[in-house]
Amino acid sequence: MLKKHILLFPFIVLLLLSSWPLNAQMATKRTTKNDIKVTLLSLGSGSSRFTYERAFSPKHSTELTVGVIGWGWDFINHTDSKGMLYKAAFKWNLIPQKNANSWLAGFYVKPEVVWALFDYQPKALPDGSSAASPGHTNQVALLAECGYELVLKWFVFDAYTGMGPSFGTGNANNYFHSFMLYPHHWPLAFTAGFRIGVAF
Repeated sequence: MLKKHILLFPFIVLLLLSSWPLNAQMATKRTTKNDIKVTLLSLGSGSSRFTYERAFSPKHSTELTVGVIGWGWDFINHTDSKGMLYKAAFKWNLIPQKNANSWLAGFYVKPEVVWALFDYQPKALPDGSSAASPGHTNQVALLAECGYELVLKWFVFDAYTGMGPSFGTGNANNYFHSFMLYPHHWPLAFTAGFRIGVAF
């Protein structure tokens, strides 16, 4: 009996070895359906924004973003802003990226709701004197966006732009840590940027 088991052992090893390339090939074709992204340029405007995306099919995914306003270096406005930013979006992947093992990759469109809630110090006046007293912003925008998400194995690069209506208290500096109004006093918001991240 033991001899039969010893004779079977080489056949089992050969069978496992022959199936290894197939298993390895299947492993490389694993489809990524999640990613975590960071908006790098936001660090230079005084906030840190983190996005989690989950795909439910090759055509549909959702995004949730949380931003901490005050985690960064405000090189643009120098307003010492402190607060939070929240974003939620539903994405339609219209043209998938070719040869990508990911449901996240390709050209997309999405509606996105943005809520910015923060305190800030208005910019100094042109003559160098101090500006008005600290302000408070509570602003909401509903943006129609398009973009392209590139996925190279685990690396993600996501570029986007969009516009839509915005309502709230406004902001003396016309900056809402995710969008701007144009013209300054119109309820029309514009956004653009890029994010990098990790797909899994």
